[in-house]
Amino acid sequence: MNTTNELGGVKATRAPLLGASLKEMINYTSTDAVEPPPDNEVKSQLYEELHPKYNYKECKERIEQNCRYKSIEPHLIDASTAISEPIPVLSRYGSIIASEGNISAVVGAAKSKKTFLCTALIGAMLRPSGTAQFGITPKQELVLWVDTEQSPSHVQRIIKRIHRMAGVSEDKPYDMLITLTLREVEPKERFNVLRDAIAYYKPKMVVVDGISDLMYNSNCIEESDAVVGEFMALSTEYNCHIMSVLHTNPNSDKARGHIGSTLQRKAETMVYVRKVGERSVVEPQFCRNEEFAPFAFHITEEGLPEECEMPNESSETTPDENICVRIIREGYPNGIDRKVLTTKMVDEYEINRAYARVKISRAIAKGLLTERGGVLYLP
Repeated sequence: MNTTNELGGVKATRAPLLGASLKEMINYTSTDAVEPPPDNEVKSQLYEELHPKYNYKECKERIEQNCRYKSIEPHLIDASTAISEPIPVLSRYGSIIASEGNISAVVGAAKSKKTFLCTALIGAMLRPSGTAQFGITPKQELVLWVDTEQSPSHVQRIIKRIHRMAGVSEDKPYDMLITLTLREVEPKERFNVLRDAIAYYKPKMVVVDGISDLMYNSNCIEESDAVVGEFMALSTEYNCHIMSVLHTNPNSDKARGHIGSTLQRKAETMVYVRKVGERSVVEPQFCRNEEFAPFAFHITEEGLPEECEMPNESSETTPDENICVRIIREGYPNGIDRKVLTTKMVDEYEINRAYARVKISRAIAKGLLTERGGVLYLP
């Protein structure tokens, strides 16, 4: 039976719209205060609170505004909002490289010793006692190291190197370091394993070597934005820091692919590593905090990274040397087959074969290389 109530000064007939959809209710144009069936628990509760005071149209508008505010409210910030300063996870002489709830990247050309740098930073961070290394403030926090490209035996070498840098036994597990090897796993599944590992172990520091292997195409805008967005969400949810390792474009300091561009925009810190002779120079490329001072390191006879003096670059490097020339000069002074050089360029600099062939042809045209019988030489 229909009944009439006085709602907000409007004489209304309360007749439930049995079976009506939310769209039908929203399109309902009557000024009568008709009670709709519940769309969801929140809206139903709001309607119960509002309908004694307002007609249906007014109820609908107020419910919509309330839902909009609930969507906005968690993201509001103003001058009175209590926000703490970034809590350092990894800092060098007081300059923050990595803080809780943020992401960063270590970028550099192939063979520039990016992984060696990360092992040095993590090993120095995890030192339980003794002399500080690389200016890193020791901090006993759980570290999750995720390798996506090397074989298990090579990953174990990295583990042992970190142990030695930290001053702990290299033959026993170390409670502060969890390591995953995901080389044999599909990109999508790699990301799922990484996400589960962060949720399970709740590390304070995560190193992903390398981020490109978490996607099928590092030049895909959608994939790149999704991966970086997920990193940002995970670092916030679990209050950790996620550091990625990524190659640069050949003969450039720009991080490779769209994933590199996205990281550059979103990262707290971009650390750039470049080879100068037998040493590697480490520089702050982009920093949201105070920049750390550039430094250099070399690899000792024991196979450990060790901080050293900055190199005299004018005497140790040839600026912007063509990569074809570099490969021949460093390893093939008596010449190299053109096809072999193409393969070396693809493997060492991660460029496609077509681009490698173009680079070789341009080097020949410029007189940087000579060719005799399919073999390339330095002039």
